[in-house]
Amino acid sequence: MTARLFTRIALGTALFSILSAQGPADAEALVKEAVTFAKTHGAYKLIKEANTPGGAFHKGNLYIWVVDMEGVMLANGANPKLVGKDASEKSGGDSVRYAEEAVKIAEGPGKGWFAYKFKNPVTDEVQQKECYVEKLDEIIIACGAYKQ
Repeated sequence: MTARLFTRIALGTALFSILSAQGPADAEALVKEAVTFAKTHGAYKLIKEANTPGGAFHKGNLYIWVVDMEGVMLANGANPKLVGKDASEKSGGDSVRYAEEAVKIAEGPGKGWFAYKFKNPVTDEVQQKECYVEKLDEIIIACGAYKQ
């Protein structure tokens, strides 16, 4: 392989990564899509779909997670081992307890943003995430995106 060809491939790969990177606006859109789905089909079907690997609520590096008002994980598109566990005490790469923050927003304005640090499985580094949350009845639907 020539150096020129290798350079073109590397640049193409880097450009694709930049163009396909999903940010906070995409996370908010996915939560809003999940809220609409739950209003139409019910919370149970949303939770089932969110827990389905490669399902409708797992797009690229984004996935929906759902907790109840106590912080118990009902769905997690990236880590099904967390489902059924109390996530209110869990934190990422900093002291921010993400489920606890989601509950605070749900109890307050009902929707909004918070930031926390979490290990990025692609880079294997702890990075800043922006997370959008919406309360729907007695569940909290959330999605975080790594800050670009």
